[in-house]
Amino acid sequence: MANLILIHEGLTLRTIPLSKPILTIGRKVENDIHLEDAAVSSKHARVEMIASEYLDDHYDVFIEDLGSTNGTVVNGLPVKRLLLKPGDMIQIGKHQFSFDSGEEQDLASTAIYLPDN
Repeated sequence: MANLILIHEGLTLRTIPLSKPILTIGRKVENDIHLEDAAVSSKHARVEMIASEYLDDHYDVFIEDLGSTNGTVVNGLPVKRLLLKPGDMIQIGKHQFSFDSGEEQDLASTAIYLPDN
């Protein structure tokens, strides 16, 4: 199962399983991931898991900014919507998350190149 790992100063604070197709992130308590931070919008971003059209039992995980005031940043760059890759660093307000796809990286197996769209 894919996870977002909340990190602060290099320490893992919390692992958040991506247990449903869409999770919202924001300052309001009704969000799936609630962040107490004035720099985070009430409904800041969402994480969406979509079944891969190329691989059985595989999901593509996207992060999408929901028009937040301060934006969503992945690997130092602001994004509107982006397909996450293992190890991507997501910044929302002062909170930093690492994306873990939950899949073992078997470098001896055949790789399939999926172009970014």
